[in-house]
Amino acid sequence: MTSSGDTSVACRAASRLDLQLIIDSAPALIHTALPDGYLDYFNRTWLEYVGLRLENLEGWKWTVAIHPDDLDGILQKWRASLATGEPLLLETRVRRADGEYRWMLHHKVALRDENGRIVKWYGSSVDIEERKRAEDSLQRTVAERERTEQELRQQEAALRESEAYLAEAQRLSQTGSWAWNPATGDIRYWSKECYRVLGFDPAGPPPQFETFFRRIHLDDQAGTRERFEKAIHDKADWELDYRIVHPEKGVRDIHVVGHAVLDPFGDLREFVGTVMDITERKRAEQDLQQLVDLVPQLIVVAGPDGKFIHVNRVTREYTGLTLEEFRSSDVIGRTIHPDDVEKVRAQRKGGFSGIDAFEYEARLLGKDGIYRWFLLRYNPLVEEGRARKWFGTATEIESRKQQEARVRQENVRLEERTRIAQELHDTLLQSFNGATPKLSAAVDSLPSDSPLKTKINPILDLMEQGIVEGRTAIQGLRSSGSGAPDLVAALSAIQQELGIGPDMDFRVSAIGPKKTLLAPIREELYRIGKEALVNAFRHSRARRVDLEFDYTRNNLSLRVRDNGCGIEPQVLEQGLAGHWGLAGMRERTARIGGELRISSSTTAGTEIQLSIPGDVAFQLT
Repeated sequence: MTSSGDTSVACRAASRLDLQLIIDSAPALIHTALPDGYLDYFNRTWLEYVGLRLENLEGWKWTVAIHPDDLDGILQKWRASLATGEPLLLETRVRRADGEYRWMLHHKVALRDENGRIVKWYGSSVDIEERKRAEDSLQRTVAERERTEQELRQQEAALRESEAYLAEAQRLSQTGSWAWNPATGDIRYWSKECYRVLGFDPAGPPPQFETFFRRIHLDDQAGTRERFEKAIHDKADWELDYRIVHPEKGVRDIHVVGHAVLDPFGDLREFVGTVMDITERKRAEQDLQQLVDLVPQLIVVAGPDGKFIHVNRVTREYTGLTLEEFRSSDVIGRTIHPDDVEKVRAQRKGGFSGIDAFEYEARLLGKDGIYRWFLLRYNPLVEEGRARKWFGTATEIESRKQQEARVRQENVRLEERTRIAQELHDTLLQSFNGATPKLSAAVDSLPSDSPLKTKINPILDLMEQGIVEGRTAIQGLRSSGSGAPDLVAALSAIQQELGIGPDMDFRVSAIGPKKTLLAPIREELYRIGKEALVNAFRHSRARRVDLEFDYTRNNLSLRVRDNGCGIEPQVLEQGLAGHWGLAGMRERTARIGGELRISSSTTAGTEIQLSIPGDVAFQLT
């Protein structure tokens, strides 16, 4: 008889098997990765697509299937997602099993536990080769349409009121031409294409103006009529987009260009112009806009005056502002750090007044209430010597700014340490150097049996020891670090530097592959490790000292242990009066974002362990 527990286990196993079969049978290309980016699973559809086995793709071997020109891009984006936890959305070319490279859209998202830590990455890929080809075709079509429209406008001036105008207009593909007398309301002329585009019978006469006007979409009629009236009042050329309700094709987007024809007295005689169905172009623009919205980058489009025309979804989601708020409100004042606002306004004013690309740095407010440093770049679309539009991107540089701040802080600390070292040398150490020989000479002048000698000689020894230790301290203050990129080797040399004899059992071990440390982090670790070793060698009365390093993917641990006499609990908690060793180690650890644990007893000796996250300590390669 089967117990309920066995039945539950069996059910879970069956469910997992069913889930595995479903994932492997799914037409989607699915894969998973560990928190450090190690890809550990590809479903069967993936493996069949690229024609490789799992062992040929897992880890970072999947890069063999990526097009060489796209490899650096996907690696950079993937590492950035691993560092920030943000989703990855990227297009690359992937080599299919038959050797053909095809465009694919990759999407990876992180699964987090209840504490917010990433425990798994899940990804899917979609073959978008046909979509890419369609986009290229649409872009070529839009470009050809725009060139055709431009050519038509150039020719209208030379061909108006002539028979050649009609012949040329009929020749232009998918573009209608017309002539309209606003004084009488008569549509004097429509080309065949004009009938087709606007949905009227080409066998009949041109419709009455009001008949045509009723074909315009109801929501666009008021704005269109207002634009017509303004053109008549100004006797000026005009352009307009509106929608019509085509009897066969439904709602269509129309672009019309009108040219004012004046008589010799300057009065408006008529408008002549063109009409074009731009529905496909509009759809292509919407597709491109959707693509821009999917790019994981803050992107904006501004007019010649710097006012925002469009912001992509990533920008709206980061700031928490709507497109209407970007267009209507003081976005600079709302999103830029108060200390940066005036500088940003000045830089934008200068940049938008010219036609050259420009950039600036500023702190941008996220919807989470946190200001982060961004590099903002603007590139112009220049036509006829003027910037018609500006395309801007904002790239987060918070990490770079923090690194610069750490370097500046370290330079300040180095200057302060150098100043203190100079003052110690010029005052205290020089005084000791001057007093020691005088005191020694005074002792030598005393009778050999003088009781003062036994009292003064220990004082001389202490002064000489103080001079030695003072020189060591000054040398340490003047030094900016261990002087060696290998932290293990630098700390291993402490025994020899201190002159500790070979009878001390000093053991050094390193677990895991060594990784390159950031210079400021390496210096602080060296100072902490050296302080711990000096205490163990000089004050613990230990016979054995262990120095251990543990390198993992996400962490670095440094441990110093001895079997000496231990540290008194009060000293361990509050430090020894006049001594700053333990306090200094704690302060340095806090400064670099690490965790310090110190345990000690008279029977087990002392153990000092420092842990620091890998993303803080390790230098990215």
